[in-house]
Amino acid sequence: MNAKQIKTFTAFAAVCAAVFSPSLAADMRRDDGTRSQYIGYRSFRPQLERTKDFADMGIPLRIVFAANTLNSLCSTYCDYPPIWKGPKQYDWSALDAQIEDLLKASPNAQFICEIDLNTPYWAIRKLSVDSFSDITHAACSQKWITMTKEWMLDFIAYAEKKWGARICAYILAGGCTTEWYEWDKGRTSGAKNAAWVRWCRARKLNYGPTVPDLSKIRTAAFENLVYDPAKERHKIDYWRFHNSVITDAILAYASAARKAIPKTKEIGMFYGYYYMSTGNQTSFGHLDYERVYASSDIDFFCAPANYSDRRMGGGSGSQIVHSTARHHGKRLLHEIDFGPHTQGFWKPGTWKTFEEDLAGNTREAAFATANGCSYYWFDMWGGKNGFYDDPALRRRIAKLAAITRRYGVALPHPADEVLLVSDPESIYYLNEKDHKERAFGEYFRNALSKTGVPFDVCTLSDLQTRDISKTKVVVYPAAINITPEKKSLIDKKILREGRTVVWCYAPGISDGRNLDVRRVKECAGVPYGTKGVSTTKMAGGWTSVYARDYKLYTPAKLREVIAASGAHVWASKPCVVFANDRFLAVHTKEGGEIKLSLPRKYAKITDLLEDKVVVENSDSFTCVFAAPDTRLFDLAE
Repeated sequence: MNAKQIKTFTAFAAVCAAVFSPSLAADMRRDDGTRSQYIGYRSFRPQLERTKDFADMGIPLRIVFAANTLNSLCSTYCDYPPIWKGPKQYDWSALDAQIEDLLKASPNAQFICEIDLNTPYWAIRKLSVDSFSDITHAACSQKWITMTKEWMLDFIAYAEKKWGARICAYILAGGCTTEWYEWDKGRTSGAKNAAWVRWCRARKLNYGPTVPDLSKIRTAAFENLVYDPAKERHKIDYWRFHNSVITDAILAYASAARKAIPKTKEIGMFYGYYYMSTGNQTSFGHLDYERVYASSDIDFFCAPANYSDRRMGGGSGSQIVHSTARHHGKRLLHEIDFGPHTQGFWKPGTWKTFEEDLAGNTREAAFATANGCSYYWFDMWGGKNGFYDDPALRRRIAKLAAITRRYGVALPHPADEVLLVSDPESIYYLNEKDHKERAFGEYFRNALSKTGVPFDVCTLSDLQTRDISKTKVVVYPAAINITPEKKSLIDKKILREGRTVVWCYAPGISDGRNLDVRRVKECAGVPYGTKGVSTTKMAGGWTSVYARDYKLYTPAKLREVIAASGAHVWASKPCVVFANDRFLAVHTKEGGEIKLSLPRKYAKITDLLEDKVVVENSDSFTCVFAAPDTRLFDLAE
């Protein structure tokens, strides 16, 4: 063969290997030519023995992170030296060694490659900014953007040339813990001040040459929680600016990366954490997620499972509004990073027995499967006490991966009679230092998870094009700011067709111009501060449910509201239910007998973990659950 023939043959062989390799096809199946299903394993440490185990389990996909920075524990992210040594100075052997070691343990491995965009320590003095601890400040520095973009493109060029046949996707990672979030609580700096002035001038806003007084931005006109747009507009706009600079940086990197990466390969980000549980929802930096989700340069979004609902009986779920990502044609890569009961990395006692390890890991895979998501098992720091050392747990994981592949990423019709609506634009109006701020984030997600009824999540703006004709209950906690434009959308899509709408605190108190508590009655049917949980039949044939105190919406109360609406209640007692029209999962802490009622009759219902037909030609069945337990069922037409 001549050189040209050899090159052609080599390319053809690589394509054949990708197409006909059974292990690759299982993890990288294309449902519509562009959407991949990822099921993988990851650790910050080499964990070569466990890498081999997962390959033997039919899970050859690995997430590789050749990091240049220290983590939040002030230790190295990986056991290999940094690659980026200085401007245009690279030690590519550090990347090669990591991939070569993994290939020794798992010769058929494919990789999602995470690119570290944070400031290495040699550059912190040079740039006077550390993007890990101060991402909004770094994002305001064009020097940081230019330098790290150059590094990113050089990394992609080398990785594609040397390992391109093995790499199926890239994750662009920056900010705190490489998840693009901010811990500065609104702190100022020279670069950020200058960017704020430019941002204001571009919008013809005259707030002066500096950021708002930080001692005052942590106070609010209404009950120290809600900013008054008539008097505190600068505070609201500052938080918009604060969140938008991260988005601007993400979009700039994604655009450059997309031009350098083959179209057949995907780009992902850790971003869009609306259901985060730290009490910093306004300053966290993820509120501008809709603009990122709309980018044609990004294909999927990554997030760890919800931190605040991980114990047995909790619904966990994602920190991102995963159905909004789907609405924009994107997917969730769900990070399953739960340590077993023998491992104390997370809060001791999160899971207390091996049975809880099984039930909890099964719940996480079930959430992803029901929602058409990808996922990976994250061994964190590995070592002698790795997360997946138990062979019995690994056997369950192998079974779960096989079940998930059965359904793929093409989502069947979701169980959407109950819909939780987020409103990131209203969060800008909140002083997050008030404890009531928790009502507008993960609280309702956690409470709805325990009602025995599946639900979906979305963002208010999705309703402009999303069909909610089958939705009977809309839970809309963050309805603080209802502008005339929002009101038109809400009236047209939500407040009609006999729906029940669940509000809390002060819906509509702001119209974008000023605050007026009298507007609460227009939304809720009762005055602001009415005690208890009020139910009011509203003109137009819909029902309003209102409580000022979000804590009154217990799972039991929400279950009662859902049942009264006429929505289908799937489980005979409160528990966690994930479902679509082909798949059903039930998680419970207490166990016992639970009757499951389906919205329609199915020809055959199969217990997927036991490979056993439960019932045929039925719309209901009863199961006895262990304590704890997670069961998965196939619903066959």
